[in-house]
Amino acid sequence: MTINSIMSFKNEDGKSVKYKILDELIVNKAGYLLMAPVEALNEVDVYKLKFDKHMNEQLLLVENENEITAVKKASHISF
Repeated sequence: MTINSIMSFKNEDGKSVKYKILDELIVNKAGYLLMAPVEALNEVDVYKLKFDKHMNEQLLLVENENEITAVKKASHISF
């Protein structure tokens, strides 16, 4: 994945939503993406990269405030 690229995902309703990748980084040996919906670039979400046993990539929304804070501190983006 490349910073500033646009990716499309399906939300829980099956509707396509476009996100802009703002940063990609590693914190405590885990990979993270900071992304924002294209329509609301000020709404930054933190996603953790995870791979299953077949090496299929998954993005998991991070909801733990301590983890979010650690990732945001390591990022080059200003919050």
